[in-house]
Amino acid sequence: MAGKRPGDAPAGDTAAKRARTAARRQKTTVSARLRRSETKHDTYVVRVGASRVVATVTARPAVARRWVFSTRWRHGRRLRSGAGLTVAMGVQWTPPSRALAGGAEPRPGTLQLCVGSRCLVFQVAQGNAVPAALRRFLADGGVAAFVGYGIRSDCRKLAAHHGLHVACTRELRAVTGMGSASMARMAEELLGLAGIKKPAAVGRSRWDAPKLSKKQVKYACVDAFLSHRLGVHVGAAPPSTSSSDSA
Repeated sequence: MAGKRPGDAPAGDTAAKRARTAARRQKTTVSARLRRSETKHDTYVVRVGASRVVATVTARPAVARRWVFSTRWRHGRRLRSGAGLTVAMGVQWTPPSRALAGGAEPRPGTLQLCVGSRCLVFQVAQGNAVPAALRRFLADGGVAAFVGYGIRSDCRKLAAHHGLHVACTRELRAVTGMGSASMARMAEELLGLAGIKKPAAVGRSRWDAPKLSKKQVKYACVDAFLSHRLGVHVGAAPPSTSSSDSA
């Protein structure tokens, strides 16, 4: 039997490396299905690999307000402890057909938020108002850190068209230390979720439409879910506060 050359990796290490490489090459399955359609909102179930996400899609301020209240209630113990939440935030908009005058910001079509396995896709372009509960949620820097890819640009759009202020933000490109890497690459490198695609045609679609397509819901929800997972992975959180400050 031939002798082992100096510097050769042990057989076990080589096998483990090959297994990790094979796992990374295996594409992550992503799917979406409509679970329930009601007058005021639709409920979708989106699966990203082994994870199941429930998405509420609505243009009704009352439904968005209820989602915020439910989120605060579900995570009440954490909020009372002053630890705060990591919340993914993203905005989708329809790219204008021509340059906007004076460098104006495009109008947001949707605002999506995600905490754990729950997402909200709020159709702000169709809604007649942004509920006060959502405004307070975004503006309270002691309650949540909002994490996203290109989040400063999203905040400018929300401020310009809806007067929304997001107090505590974390940019994924900064907190992950991966610079200009795509979200898909971040998900693969940091979360082991390989092969997730964000179709460009869906990203350029009509996000101000009265009814979002299943492809649009999946696109927005996957974006928010990955942002949340990445934010939690790197420990993006608001500054610690006392329980009285976060009540």
